[in-house]
Amino acid sequence: MEARRVTFYRVYGFSAAHRLHAPWYDEMKNFEIYDKCNNISGHGHDYRVEVGVSGTPDARTGFIIDLVDMDKAVQSVLDKLDYKHLNKEVPYFRDRIATSEHLIGFLWQELEKALPAGKLYHIKLWETNNNYFEMERSATR
Repeated sequence: MEARRVTFYRVYGFSAAHRLHAPWYDEMKNFEIYDKCNNISGHGHDYRVEVGVSGTPDARTGFIIDLVDMDKAVQSVLDKLDYKHLNKEVPYFRDRIATSEHLIGFLWQELEKALPAGKLYHIKLWETNNNYFEMERSATR
């Protein structure tokens, strides 16, 4: 039988605060761009993260990844963010505005290291019930 790639998705969650602020703009310009998300105290979200891994099922186990191992790997990354103020407590955001576009990039970078090589395929990050961001491994990679 021909080996087929299978993709498995699992949803996780974490809570974090951030402030959208560009230090190269003055306060007025920051408020114009980021509005209430530029609040000096920041604001928080209960994020949801869908992680997709892809591969050929193992001949012995039938799995593309062991679920316990996947949960441990993903949780090790989410622990770096959970109940943190991204701008103040996560070094990745020292030189980046703490947008969800950058947050999903951080998740990709860290999950790529935490999961078995080549398994990470897709991430969907929900910031709110109405807003989500997706990142996917390209077919040419």
